[in-house]
Order: sequence, then C-alpha cells, then structure tokens
Amino acid sequence: MLHTRITTIKLVLYYLSARPELVEGFLRALEDILRQAQDERGKNNYNNSCYLTKDIVMNKTMSTILLCTIISSSCAAEKQSPFQKITSLFNSYKFEKVDQRELPATSVNSISINNINGPITIKTGWKKNSIFLKTTKRAKKEEDLHHIKVVVDSTTTNHLAITTKHINPKLIGLVEYELIVPASVDITLNISGTGDASIKDIHGAINVVTNDNITITNNRKPVSARTLKKGTIQIAHSLGPVDAQTHQGNINGENIGHSFNAHSTSGKVNIAYKTLPSTSAIDVKTTSGNITLALPTDTNAEIKGHTTHGTLMSDHIITLKPYATQLNSFAWNKFKKEVDGTIGSGEATIALHSIKGNLKITEAKTT
Repeated sequence: MLHTRITTIKLVLYYLSARPELVEGFLRALEDILRQAQDERGKNNYNNSCYLTKDIVMNKTMSTILLCTIISSSCAAEKQSPFQKITSLFNSYKFEKVDQRELPATSVNSISINNINGPITIKTGWKKNSIFLKTTKRAKKEEDLHHIKVVVDSTTTNHLAITTKHINPKLIGLVEYELIVPASVDITLNISGTGDASIKDIHGAINVVTNDNITITNNRKPVSARTLKKGTIQIAHSLGPVDAQTHQGNINGENIGHSFNAHSTSGKVNIAYKTLPSTSAIDVKTTSGNITLALPTDTNAEIKGHTTHGTLMSDHIITLKPYATQLNSFAWNKFKKEVDGTIGSGEATIALHSIKGNLKITEAKTT
C-alpha cells in the first residue's frame, strides 16, 4: 500500500510539472500535512517529519487531500469548477509556443477570429495605434506545435481575419488568443471546439459563437452571444441590445440598460436592470429553467408571462387587464401561472415564457 501511495504522489508531481502554477498550492498542502503530523507526534525537528509514522504515511486519504487542496485552491483563483480543474489537470499540454506581434489598426473596423480549441480574450486599453496579438499554442507533442498555424489575413478592406488551422487534423492541441484592440471595432468570434470567450470594453457590435462560456462586459452596441452546449453566458454593464441563446447553460445579465432577448433550453435565466428605457423590449424563454427578472422600482412596462408547469410571482405591483372568469380552482391555477398587465404607466414590453420553470419578477437592488 505504501508503494501505491508513493506512486500516486509521483503521478500528482508528474502532472504538476506540466502546470507549474499549481506547484505553490501543492507545497502548501504538503507543508500543512507535515506540520499536522509533527504536532501529533510531538516532533521537535521539522526535518524529521519525513519519518512519518506508519498510520500517517499509510493514511488512504493522504493523496486525496493533497490533490483536492491543490484543485480547490486553484479553482478559487481561476473561478473554475472542481470538475473543470480535474479535467484540465489530467489533460495538460506539455509543450507550448508563445508569439506576440503588433498589427496596424488604422483602417481596421472589424476583427474576426475562428478558433478550433482554446480561449479568446479581447480587451482595450492599448495606447498605440495598433492591435496587440498574443497567441499561445499548446500541444501534447512538441512536433504538433509546428502543425498548428495562426493565419492573419488583412486582404479584405477594413477587416482583419484571424484563423486557426491544423495541418494534421488528428493532433491534440489548442491556441489561446489574447488581443488588445481599439474600442470601436466590431468583433466576431467562433470557437468550434472547446474554449471560453471573454470580451471587455468593446463599443462596436459583438457576435460570439462557442460551445463553452461567454463573458461580455461594458458593451455599447448590439451583442449576439450563442453557446451550443453547456456554456454559460454572462453579460454585464450592457448599454446595447442583447440576444443570448444557450442550450444547457445559464444566462446572466447584470446592470442591463437596453433590450434583452434570451433563450435557454434547460439553463436558468437571471437578468437585472439598473434602468429600463421606455423603448426596451425583454423577451425570455426557457424549457425547464427558472427565469428571474429584477426591475427597478420606477419601471413602466407592459408585461405578459406564462409558465405551463411552474409558478409565477412578482414583487412589483401589476395592474392586470380585466377579464371575465369563474372563481374556481381553474381560475386560481391560471392566476398562479399567467400574467397580462401593466407595471407603472406601461412603456417598455416584457414577455416571459417557460414550460417547466418558475417565473419571478423582483425589485432590483439599489446601491
């Protein structure tokens, strides 16, 4: 059994060699365990803690504690779930190649990136009149790095196209993109495999399609965000209209200030408005996910909501449109599942619909 434990720790160390950023967490975990052993045995010499007694060394949870400590500490720092961290740990890429370059931005109005695997991060703040592009190629085999190509094409007027190509379609690898661009450009991103997309402070139009997570912050023009699998869409501080669609992921909108169209099959939708302009339109649909819409106290909107198998609740006062009905169980059940009325004077339009999810309309928190 001791041999098994040693082998397990060696395995952990092997994977740490490919992820040097986790080494510090591993050492802290190991130090804590050694200190605990020392305290329990009353050892005075810290170096002697390597001579752990049999019940400490043979403890079947030792390697589990080490690995879980590493994973949990790094998850907190990188905002990843433990499952994602375990997956990334055991699918580490041993080889990488980093390339940085500056591209002219004078006549560029739009940028598109088509990636196969790997995250894309785009932000502003570049002081120069150029585009900063950093690519990090990662692969399990060193020779595969040469088979991953990043093609930059500026032949189309006012447009910069960046594409990832695999010379060998069977290779296992990815490209991480980091760009600093002018705030006014339009952005189009497509990740056909795995990889998150993050865009911040872009004032142009944004169009993103991925299988994983999408985060967009401080946008001013229209946003189209679509995840094809389990990815979550996070939109924050939005001044432009948003169209968000996901299959199994959640959709979160924070500090929204324009129209919002959201559709999720099984994910939850949570949207919070700081102000609701009179021309705004909110349209949210889910199959089984709950819908929560937080509106400011001074909201003026026409609202329609319906859930087939869930319930509907509202903290806002809604003036219901009159209709004739009997006072029976059917009417009461309908009252709990449908709403057609007006909040305030009624200017913006709100439509909420779910088959199995609950609908909840709350008052937005003010700071």
